[in-house]
Formats: sequence, C-alpha cells, structure tokens
Amino acid sequence: MAFIPSSAAVLSSTRTSSSTTTCKQSKLAAPASRRHNAHLNSISMNAAKAVTFQELDGSKFRIGIVSSRWNADLVDAMGEEVKKTLIANKVKEDNIIEIKVPGSWEIPQAARYITVTQKLDAIVCLGVLVKGETNHYEYICDAVSKALMNLQINTAIPIVFGILTCQTQEQADARAKGNKSHAADWARSAVEMAMLRASQMGKAEGEQKTKIGFGGFVENPAKEGGPAAPKERKIGFN
Repeated sequence: MAFIPSSAAVLSSTRTSSSTTTCKQSKLAAPASRRHNAHLNSISMNAAKAVTFQELDGSKFRIGIVSSRWNADLVDAMGEEVKKTLIANKVKEDNIIEIKVPGSWEIPQAARYITVTQKLDAIVCLGVLVKGETNHYEYICDAVSKALMNLQINTAIPIVFGILTCQTQEQADARAKGNKSHAADWARSAVEMAMLRASQMGKAEGEQKTKIGFGGFVENPAKEGGPAAPKERKIGFN
C-alpha cells in the first residue's frame, strides 16, 4: 500500500524547505553585507582623519627635504608629491633644499647638518620602513622618531615626520603611491609650521628687533655718528 503524505505534512515540509533556503541565502548575504559596512566604515574613518589647512603662503620660507634611498621608488614618489605641493603653496623652487641619504637611520644626522648649514624654516623627512623577520625594524623606528623629535625641540625648526613604518609591503605601497598617501599633507604641514614659527619668533616689518643670546647683547645700539644710544637693555647671559 502506497504511503500518501497528509496535507499538513506537505505544508510542514514546504515551510522547512523555505526556511532552510532563506537561512542559506541569509548566510550567503551576510559576508557581502559585512564587507559593504566595513567599506563604509573605512570611508568614514578616513574622512574623520582628514586634515584641513588654512590658506598657506610659503613664499618667504626655505624648506628642507631629507629623503632615504632605501625603498627609493616609494620614497621618490612621496618626495615628488611633497615638492609639487610646496610649490603649489608658493614656496619657491630655489628655496627647496633636497638631501638624500642611504637609509632612514641616517636621516636625523643629515637633518641636523642642514639645520646648521642652511637657513631653513622647516624640514620634511621622508623614508619607508617595512617590518622584517628581526627586531631591526623596531630599533630604527624608535631611534629615528625620537631623534627627529629631539632635533626639532632643540633647534626650534619644525620637522615633519614623513617616514612610513609599515607592517607589510602592501601597506607601504598604498601609503606611498596609493590613495592613503599623506605626502601632500606633510608638505602643507611644513609650510603651516614655518608660518607659525615666523609668527612666534619673528617681528613685524618695521618693528625694532631685540637681540637675545649670550654676552650681554643690547637693544637698539646707536649707529656710528648718529644720535646718542638709548639706555642699554641687556638680555641674555653675561
């Protein structure tokens, strides 16, 4: 005798099949949905990280660029973007001083040299470090970042840290040549900090300047054959 399923059993089976299909479709759609949400979150985070700049005028400033030849193709790409952005913000090409060194380890020393030999208003340091199998990467990252921070504090010359410290080569490629590059922002930061430095350490045109240093420098010394000098105002150490 053939078994004939009841209408209730058929309905139950149909519902179960439909539910299973819906569940499978939901599971298949979930990864795509998560990827889409992750993409939107990434866009939102990148937008939140964006830096805005005031109108910049670098026409009066000399900017140094110290670059590493290690990972040269990536560093050169960043260097070109930095230079192009400096010029776009009115820095004269003759006032852009470029120095190249073997690697990121040598960058702080080279930056120190040009703070002495060049009259600079800011320096952009460029390099690419990618983590390898040893601790070499960590030692260089730590030493170079600390050295450059100390240098800018001690010399009062702004130094922009444009040295990538990446975990993978893919990260380095995206941040040197791709849409995650901040080279243009580094250039703008250099001009903005040069403007800030000038506003805080300089004097307005026509304003009498005060010499500050060692050896009892005086303010407004009398010119030879001119009127008597005002009372000396000593500033500094004798």
